[in-house]
Amino acid sequence: MKKLLIILTSFLISISGVFAQSTSVMYREANKIFKNYRYKVPYENFQIHTNTRNGKKITELLLIVSSRRNNFDEALLVGFAGAGAAISNTGAKIDRVNVVIKVQYKDEVSIAAIADGQDVVSLYENRLQAGAFMNKVIFY
Repeated sequence: MKKLLIILTSFLISISGVFAQSTSVMYREANKIFKNYRYKVPYENFQIHTNTRNGKKITELLLIVSSRRNNFDEALLVGFAGAGAAISNTGAKIDRVNVVIKVQYKDEVSIAAIADGQDVVSLYENRLQAGAFMNKVIFY
């Protein structure tokens, strides 16, 4: 019993390490896009979550991007493009991408949008135009 517990614990630790490593590789890929457009997205604002909805396992990528008040639409597209780069260049299986834009005005205002992972990859790979992509995005 004690041996089984040790094996199970080491297995869980190794899996969590692989998950963290894949997140950092994805972050590096996305950060290349963020840097090109001069957006600073800290590592803690790039998160992967796995949820179960209606009995189906869904993997979501959450990005939080800060923006000036006149650039929130650009920040939204850069966030999705960075996510597309991360998914496309690493081969990760991401079902949905959530991008939250934090805009500094008098108070901080948040704009959040969600898109399908494959649509995000299509945007990054220029198989889907920005206008068509934005029609598929759900704002909440």
